[in-house]
Amino acid sequence: MKGYKITNCAQDMRFGIVGNSLKDVFTKGCQKLKLDHINATMMTVDGTVIDDEDYFQQLPAQTLFIFRLNGETFETGADLIYNVLAAVNNNTLKTSIKIKSFMDENIKEKIRILSSVLDVDDESKKKKISSLRLRDPDWFQGLETRARTKEEFMFKRCQERIRSYMYKTKSDMIKSDFYIKQTKCRKYLDEVFKQFSELLTKNKHHGYYFDRSNTNGLCDEIGTFKCEGAWNQSVCSYERGTGHKINPYQSRESRIIFSTWNLDHWVERSRTIIPALFEASKMASEVHRSINMNYFYELLFTTVNLKLVHIVCHDKGQHISAKCDPNLYLQYKK
Repeated sequence: MKGYKITNCAQDMRFGIVGNSLKDVFTKGCQKLKLDHINATMMTVDGTVIDDEDYFQQLPAQTLFIFRLNGETFETGADLIYNVLAAVNNNTLKTSIKIKSFMDENIKEKIRILSSVLDVDDESKKKKISSLRLRDPDWFQGLETRARTKEEFMFKRCQERIRSYMYKTKSDMIKSDFYIKQTKCRKYLDEVFKQFSELLTKNKHHGYYFDRSNTNGLCDEIGTFKCEGAWNQSVCSYERGTGHKINPYQSRESRIIFSTWNLDHWVERSRTIIPALFEASKMASEVHRSINMNYFYELLFTTVNLKLVHIVCHDKGQHISAKCDPNLYLQYKK
């Protein structure tokens, strides 16, 4: 059994509960919050809907779950940044109430300012920052993890992000009218997701993207990450091209701020890739060929289509010009 925290959308109630399954926690949460379970949804603070048992089991103890009734709105941005700021030990942050009020508007600008405060130009940035938990226990403060090194923790955090793309995509697919009604296409979709799972396991869910000890990581050897710019830009244009930078290995505060950076799909996952998968399954069923798993795998889970971006550069609008290539939907034998 693990312990978790639950709250409602208004966040005016918070309770601790224990459970060993998604159904168990969801049922207890609805009872504790006095919510109708038929109209309730359980999600994490970043808005990820939790409706998959495998994904639920990957979440650490003391994860906070938001219970939302149908029709309720929940803005995660301000609360996310509020929690980040509240966790920062900085004399300029006077009271949590003032911080909350400060963050209610223009969130991206405020996080830009906070990041610049943490971006201190000193010799320590050029040195190899301590890795072991025993050497820098403050960095691990507040974390529910058994990781012995910073690299191990960051590796697992990246794995969680990649896993979430798998679970979100599979959940969106299974709930769709297309999947429910198109029985001939369903087996092709099931097969490609089985292949996704096998390859993700083989590739350790690409956790190395955040691991500074891995030469294929997205940071340099001391752990500094650079923003790759908005989806339609080749570089980050912040500060006349200098670009946003952060080293989450440097301090606990930097680690917290890095959690607001995004691995953004250039070709959008929900708006573009999922519909393309549906179209690919139709094509596959008509000509009796397999879906090109590698093409869609790269789009969903790899840096072929993922860009690491600062929250300021994360454009959530529609990526109109970023499309999938129908010529690559199916697997053709050579």
